[in-house]
Amino acid sequence: MNTTLHTVQDFVTDTRTLLQDEIAPYRYGDASIVVAINVTLLEAYRIRPDLFVFTKTGVPPTIVQVNTTPMCIEPPFRLPILFGICAHAMARDQEDYQDARATSFMNIFQSMLLGLRAGPLTGGAGPGDGAGIRGGQAGGTE
Repeated sequence: MNTTLHTVQDFVTDTRTLLQDEIAPYRYGDASIVVAINVTLLEAYRIRPDLFVFTKTGVPPTIVQVNTTPMCIEPPFRLPILFGICAHAMARDQEDYQDARATSFMNIFQSMLLGLRAGPLTGGAGPGDGAGIRGGQAGGTE
């Protein structure tokens, strides 16, 4: 995992790592992740406009493609942005079991942007998670 999160490509690569989407063909395509980056930057701007004071326009840039363009995020805020990107990507997914995990990513994003203690990452149990086991017995019988 890239720990610098310096470029758009770095964010896309680490987003795919957190979303467990590292093998092509990807579940979350480049265009979908670019949309998630832009929405996350707008949400970060809404919560913390001071993070974008030193950009040329004072507002977040619009990312148009995955490339090596540097992201205009100060290093302490790159990890929260990464969690926000994951939250938006997952929220757009139609799998019901993703809702709790997307909410968890969003809560971590918001908490970290505000300097609060981030809670644990929760949710996301999908097919084959053992949910059919009841009363300690396999096969869903009691």
